Amino acid sequence: MRLKPAHWSVFTLITSEVLAIAVASRQLRFIEEEGIPIPEVTAGLPLVYFFSAVIIMGLALAFLPLKMLKFIAKALFMTLYAWGVFVILALPLPVIVAALVAVAAALAWLRWPRLWLHNLLLGLALVGYASVFGFLLPPVLALGLMAVISVYDLVSVRSGHMMWMVTKLSGVNIVPAFVYPVAAGGWQMSITDIKLDETEEKTVSLLGSGDIGFSLIIMVSVLVAGGVGAAAVMAAFLLAGLLSVYWVQKVFFKGGPTAALPPLTVAAALGYGLLALLSMV
Repeated sequence: MRLKPAHWSVFTLITSEVLAIAVASRQLRFIEEEGIPIPEVTAGLPLVYFFSAVIIMGLALAFLPLKMLKFIAKALFMTLYAWGVFVILALPLPVIVAALVAVAAALAWLRWPRLWLHNLLLGLALVGYASVFGFLLPPVLALGLMAVISVYDLVSVRSGHMMWMVTKLSGVNIVPAFVYPVAAGGWQMSITDIKLDETEEKTVSLLGSGDIGFSLIIMVSVLVAGGVGAAAVMAAFLLAGLLSVYWVQKVFFKGGPTAALPPLTVAAALGYGLLALLSMV
């Protein structure tokens, strides 16, 4: 049976959740054994960081020359991929080996930006970020941030601003999302082949990196607060939330662009409510 983009989205979330739980659990044991204090972060700093990044990205896409934009975007994404991979490997491997593998992964993406490699490195990077930010944000704060950003996600997707940014970035061979080919043989496509205009968009389906990233952050935050069992419960609720996205897309938006973060946030809130009711967090 040929897997559809929706199946690949579910596979992406499940594998990312399993890896994030494994990585974060190892990090938590290391932190506890070494007696390292976890700093507390207020809501203001992450929100300022997020919306500042959105504003700066929008201005850069609108005004920077194409050649300069391409150089900056590729350098930024190479750094993000390398840093995420390094965070995952820094504990199980010697630091220098982890650094070399991380750099090699980023260079491989630059040289061979196939869809499968793009999705793999994006997933690893998001796991790495979640295993850092999930430790810094308590569950209630992480959930609050998801709620605020989900409002932006909804407005941005429905207004067309999100697709404008993604389309502009695809013009410089950058797609800040998981890309799933509609055709069975599409995995050998390169990111450079994707132009998200009205005709080309039908050849691929997108799942926003933020949808997976914020889901992993709230799950890791719950893991730190309540352990692996609580994280597994949250992971199940987030999976249900992602599945509901496709129902919402089909029923209300006729298969068009749909904001995934609001349903995921509702699912995370329900999961956290159940965990709190059961005194698991």
